[in-house]
Amino acid sequence: MVKGSCVCGEWTYQYEGDAVVATFFCHCVPCRKLAGINGSTNAVVSENQYKQLSGTDRTFVRKGDSGKDVTNHNCAKCGTIMWAKVESLAGVKIVKTGTIDDEEALNQAIPVQEIYCKDRPASTPAISGIEQKHAA
Repeated sequence: MVKGSCVCGEWTYQYEGDAVVATFFCHCVPCRKLAGINGSTNAVVSENQYKQLSGTDRTFVRKGDSGKDVTNHNCAKCGTIMWAKVESLAGVKIVKTGTIDDEEALNQAIPVQEIYCKDRPASTPAISGIEQKHAA
């Protein structure tokens, strides 16, 4: 069982280790701005295997490139982005890997793909050995 939490510790969650479908690094402008850095590492987790254990949810909804909603779920107390629901991706949650508390699981969350490379800052090198996608 993989466990995770927000910065203040109020929001906690867990999911089965085999629930991760893939891990990717996103350079899209919203991910860069929300993370306050050059992108965001994300685990694609089966929706039915993710369980929020504690904490209060605050959401922020924006339109993705597809025109469909992307809903960020944040801790209402500290604001940590915990996961996102991308309307165009059914059955999964996009979990921010920085929220994973399990060190072994975090070390296994190695991206297999970089997306929105068109938005990657010139100062940020490509991750070698993984698929590079211009957009999503």
